[in-house]
Amino acid sequence: MNLKQTQIPDFLSLTKDLCKFATGVVASENASLFDRLKQELPFKIYSYASGETYNGWLVPQQWSVEKALIYRDNKIVFDGKSHTLGVGRYSKSFQGELDWEDLKTHLVTNPELPSGYMFHCMWQYRPWAADWAMCIPYEIYQTLEPGSYRVDLVTRYEPGEMLVGEYEIKGRSDRTIVLQNNTCHPHQANDGFAATAILIRLFQWLKKQDNYYSYRLILCPEHLGTVFYLRDRSQTDLEHLVCGIFTEMPGTPGPIRVTSTFLGNLPLDRAFRNALRHHSNSYNLVPWRRGAGNDETVWEAPGYEVPFVEMTRCLDSDYPYPEYHSSLDNPDLMDKDLLAEYYQVLQRTIEILERNVHLYRHFNGLICLSNPEYDLYFERYDPTVDKELVDDADKWGHLLDSLFRYFDGTMSILDIAEKHDLPFDRLYRYLLRFQEKGLISLEFDPISRIPISQPSDRSIL
Repeated sequence: MNLKQTQIPDFLSLTKDLCKFATGVVASENASLFDRLKQELPFKIYSYASGETYNGWLVPQQWSVEKALIYRDNKIVFDGKSHTLGVGRYSKSFQGELDWEDLKTHLVTNPELPSGYMFHCMWQYRPWAADWAMCIPYEIYQTLEPGSYRVDLVTRYEPGEMLVGEYEIKGRSDRTIVLQNNTCHPHQANDGFAATAILIRLFQWLKKQDNYYSYRLILCPEHLGTVFYLRDRSQTDLEHLVCGIFTEMPGTPGPIRVTSTFLGNLPLDRAFRNALRHHSNSYNLVPWRRGAGNDETVWEAPGYEVPFVEMTRCLDSDYPYPEYHSSLDNPDLMDKDLLAEYYQVLQRTIEILERNVHLYRHFNGLICLSNPEYDLYFERYDPTVDKELVDDADKWGHLLDSLFRYFDGTMSILDIAEKHDLPFDRLYRYLLRFQEKGLISLEFDPISRIPISQPSDRSIL
């Protein structure tokens, strides 16, 4: 795998293409979305029929809106079909007269986003709780006055199927790292077709690398898609899944925020910690489920226990960014530099996992690293000589005071990088020079699978 700086691909054009589709948990345009994605990578598609259940989760029917009108004095004041988000997802039909006080309990709006249609999505995950709602921009909402209104909302439910896309790159090992994003937020960029575009480009890069790990990309509806996908994995397949990353919200201002795995301080946590420390402009490392919150709970659920982190730029768990869950979450919000930074941190994290090795020496005694035979010395401060030192020269100099003791096989490169606050990639390249001189050999340190638990066979009292 190449540790050199890689060219940043174009994310925005693909993001714009993906945002065109009116997707959902079960939606007619989901198939078109995957047709477009198959132009990038040859996804395998799994389908789950409406009505399938597992652990209380239910694949909903396909839902559509035939008519969504609000009248005042026989004049249309709002047409919910003016935008895909104009009607709360999975709303039931309703026809009738309502006064203003009753009507506004069924209207979803946001004064802080006056032109935005809000994404009311709860009922697609809880179809048994569905009522009805119209999502109306505040600039229209504030023109409505007390009085009598007539609502003519006609929706349709029919059998459909939920789609899950899977693409896998086989490495030298069956140990597999999963990356994931959701597909059920229609037209929305930051949350999250921009993250989908980043993952597509990342996997196109991974295809060109010599990977130890296998890599699996999963694109599916939030929670539901993952629940049913994991339900059908074999025990052997589950045992191959060593860790994973859920990606979302990459393109709006804010530091990159990465949650820990449930157990914390695992190889994935540590790799992210080093990549963020040395390859991001700003970052927050937060505890488990203190990001925006997504499918990491499904992967880490008992019986699977796949260590998973979530990578976002959410500013607050309850209020990730101003345009969140609205029609204003569009590709125009995306900052190219922020997308590039996010992508590069993902690359650096993967490179750390792919290159973490233990070190074994082939010599005794102290090596004179400044000797031209080795040329491995880092200059340190000398009050009598101007050496034009780099900013972190003292860190590298202190490393040399300890380095030979690390060549006993007990320390990995990531261990050393953490202990001396050094970027893994530079340290890796430096230690390769020791190998080239015949001083050490490197032995790969693969991620071990967290044991998968089994249900209790104790009787229920």
